[in-house]
Amino acid sequence: MEAIHDEQWIKEKYEEICRQNPADYVLISLKIKRFRIFNRLFGRKAGDRLLERVYEAIQGWIGEEEYAAHLYLDYYNMLVKVPHDYSTIVQYVTDFSHMIRDMKDDEGFGHVFIGLGIYPLEDDSTDFYTAQYNADVCRAECPERAYRNSHFEIYSMTYHDLNLHYFDLEQEIKPALEHGDFKLCLQPKVDLKTGEVTKAEALVRWIDPVKGMIPVSEFLPALVENGLIQNVDLYLFGIVCRTVERWKQQYGKEIHISVNLNESAFNYEFFFNDYKEVYERNPCQKDCIEFELLESIILNQVDQVNRVVNAITQFGFSCSVDDLGSGYSSFSVLINPRITTLKIDRSLFQNENDLREKTLIRYIIQTAKELNMTTVAEGIETKGYVDFLKELGCDYVQGFYYYKPMSVEDFEELFVKNPITSA
Repeated sequence: MEAIHDEQWIKEKYEEICRQNPADYVLISLKIKRFRIFNRLFGRKAGDRLLERVYEAIQGWIGEEEYAAHLYLDYYNMLVKVPHDYSTIVQYVTDFSHMIRDMKDDEGFGHVFIGLGIYPLEDDSTDFYTAQYNADVCRAECPERAYRNSHFEIYSMTYHDLNLHYFDLEQEIKPALEHGDFKLCLQPKVDLKTGEVTKAEALVRWIDPVKGMIPVSEFLPALVENGLIQNVDLYLFGIVCRTVERWKQQYGKEIHISVNLNESAFNYEFFFNDYKEVYERNPCQKDCIEFELLESIILNQVDQVNRVVNAITQFGFSCSVDDLGSGYSSFSVLINPRITTLKIDRSLFQNENDLREKTLIRYIIQTAKELNMTTVAEGIETKGYVDFLKELGCDYVQGFYYYKPMSVEDFEELFVKNPITSA
């Protein structure tokens, strides 16, 4: 058993282990929870005694050829032997946490709780600072870190580092934008009265020349996380404007396309200036452009909604509320008369035989009619729902029952050059 206050020393121990048999060890990042609050309540001297007490408890816990270092304040590293299977690691960490929690307390300060990040060492000998980062990040980003009790995460078992994934994606996203790998995709909105398609929702697809189609679920969170979502949205908005204008000039056809407004744009006071600049470079018929505001981002932000909606509609575009019924419903935003369209979320179309579901849909559509709003039902996949929505007087539907999202070229062939109607 060895222990010392020195990062260089434990780094050397780590490198020594990696040269021998790293698969026997895990690196643990440990911090005492709420240590700053403890210092504030009981004073610096009591805090120093607590640090020493935790360190002594760790020393008494670790065994032969295991190592610990108190690096600074409430932060410790440990190198201990634990087989790399989930159950064994969990049992080890649980026992260790309980030992720290229940260690002798002569001063009456109460239980001590800790946060732990566990990084199982690998045969490829990850360098010490990367391993330390891996242990630190899964400890720091544990969902339970705010709770009073101890918490832990195990790197690559219970925690996967999205930061690295997002960073890697970021390096690919910028050149993808420059090379035009982000494509505009359109999902038709079918007029339930006529069967015609003169409206669509703009969606983004990333088609890498080597990897092919990259799932939206993989890259969209990265776009939001690193702030590049706005770059992609503006890029697609320019394509939308050019496409709308081309169809008008070339075929005399007015197609109305809705674009989604992301949360970062919604919360930025001057976001619409960027859209106006893109529009001025790519002018088109303004009433063919609609902005969809996600219900989840406008909840309890009536004043901000009014500012955003007013800016958009005063310029000549229209606005809709998207995903109504997705779980956040705030009907107060519908008071704004400039919001002209209401999209009913796909989550309300799960069981066409559910009478409670049907009752809710009926009242949403009835409310929209009384507010003189256009209704769009999304995620429609069965004829039963189509017939029910026709009966209620819903205006449009989008979903796989009629059409999946498609390329601009396919949309043009089906609905612009030689328009077809849906039964």
